[in-house]
Amino acid sequence: MTVTQNRPTHEIMDTDTMMVAFLREYGLSGARERARYHVGRCVEAGLEDDAAFWMRVSNQLENLASSDYGPGNLFTPSGQISPTATRPG
Repeated sequence: MTVTQNRPTHEIMDTDTMMVAFLREYGLSGARERARYHVGRCVEAGLEDDAAFWMRVSNQLENLASSDYGPGNLFTPSGQISPTATRPG
């Protein structure tokens, strides 16, 4: 099943929320790779605003990777973010 949306990503999602979602799903190295993929995809498709959104996500992940503050120290209202966490159920 494919779900489509009528609004661009940058209008729907906050960069911090997307970064956390990527960290939970892929871990830090995978999240960085996926964000860069989305930047390229949007540039090729001519989606400038979406590319800028993904670039901000990518930059946040790069900053996290280059700092002493790693994803193991991140917390959300539901608890600590773990790059190796699995989905419940």
